[in-house]
Amino acid sequence: MARRIEPCRKSPEERLDDLLSGHREAALRNEGEKYLRRAIASSDSMPNAVKFFAYALLAADASDDDDALRALGMAEAVLPLARQDLGRRFEKELPGLAFLERGVAARSGRAEFEEAVRLCDLAISLGLGAAYERKKSSLLRML
Repeated sequence: MARRIEPCRKSPEERLDDLLSGHREAALRNEGEKYLRRAIASSDSMPNAVKFFAYALLAADASDDDDALRALGMAEAVLPLARQDLGRRFEKELPGLAFLERGVAARSGRAEFEEAVRLCDLAISLGLGAAYERKKSSLLRML
């Protein structure tokens, strides 16, 4: 008789800690994208709050813009859940993420300025500050 695999009993915050530390170690070896792809693929029970961070990190680390924009879309889809589930921890970790910066750069590089402005608005609504306000002003001049 096969032995049953016990489900993970860690809290979303503990799972987030594991993801962030694993990504940090992999990034030191220039394997951050590879680590994130494996983590996402192998964890079908990953809490949505942790999925947000996995996709946000993948959007920043992706080797090409198409992959970055796909990951950004996935991160945006679970962003409200992550914000709700992690609260203060979400607010603490958010400024360290570069997923919106990568998205704005990818969209503006493709001359998709309206979408880049929308991402700037999202960043501003998340409290990511004046840098995105300046980017938005610059992008609006291109429309």
